[in-house]
Amino acid sequence: MLLNYDTTVLPRVRMMGRVRYHEPWCHFSRVIDEYILYVIRDGDMYIEEDGVRMHLKAGDSLLLEPNLPHVGYQAASCDYYYAHFKHDRMERTYDDVLATEAAKETRRKSMIGYNLDEVDPTDPVICIPKRFNISGLEYRQMLHAAVEAYDRREEQYKRVVSTQLHLLLMMIAHEYLNAACAEEDSKRKKSDVAVDSLIRYLNKHYTERMTSEKIAERFEMNFDYLNRVFSAATGSTIFYYINMLRISNAKQLITTTNLTFAEVAYLVGIEDRYYFTRLFKRYVGMTPTDFYRAAHSMPSKEGELI
Repeated sequence: MLLNYDTTVLPRVRMMGRVRYHEPWCHFSRVIDEYILYVIRDGDMYIEEDGVRMHLKAGDSLLLEPNLPHVGYQAASCDYYYAHFKHDRMERTYDDVLATEAAKETRRKSMIGYNLDEVDPTDPVICIPKRFNISGLEYRQMLHAAVEAYDRREEQYKRVVSTQLHLLLMMIAHEYLNAACAEEDSKRKKSDVAVDSLIRYLNKHYTERMTSEKIAERFEMNFDYLNRVFSAATGSTIFYYINMLRISNAKQLITTTNLTFAEVAYLVGIEDRYYFTRLFKRYVGMTPTDFYRAAHSMPSKEGELI
């Protein structure tokens, strides 16, 4: 089961802590009007929510929902973290499969989007699994720090704790999506998986010298074939995508610095200043000089060389 979680809204933590039951203990019966996150550090927890029984072990997380009765059904020793919180934009998904596919599409858009854009164009709603094993995350340090901040009661402590819980919930959603994508990758064609890897590679290395031979060797695939599947997935060719990244970064540098155009070209991975000018005009519709003047509200000078 998944819950939709709007990341633009911070959870409001009321209470947070850690409990250590060295002797077997059974959770009392309760109905409460807020979410409760349990993360098991060690031991076992046997808990039933709205008639559904669950056995939690070390590394397991569980989100209990508001106004649903929960109760322990078997005694056990347990060491766990808990957080009681409210969130105005969190609810069960209508269809877990569709929600997961939407999350995968959000990831794809994020990967091919321009990293310096002020606004994130992707959907802020993420999918958090109701129950998930997070033993692979650095959750202990995060939760330990959150509990310490809560216990100190210093200024803004609940906002600090809420922010840390917000980050943990997003990390759980991220790991869930990683697992879903890994399962899908095992069933996808090698070329489709390579496209995702190529997007990540280009986003990181677009300022370096790129050739079709280098890309083909890096991904051990025929470049023309890889270019076709890349175009089908992103709507642009590989080198159009690389140049888009370079020119988008160049626009930001021209807008915010006084670097020469030759310096800007070099920083975005283009060594020839004149080729940079031609490429910039092709992608932007104006020369770097005209773009600079427009960005800085400067009038053009008649007969000026570019």
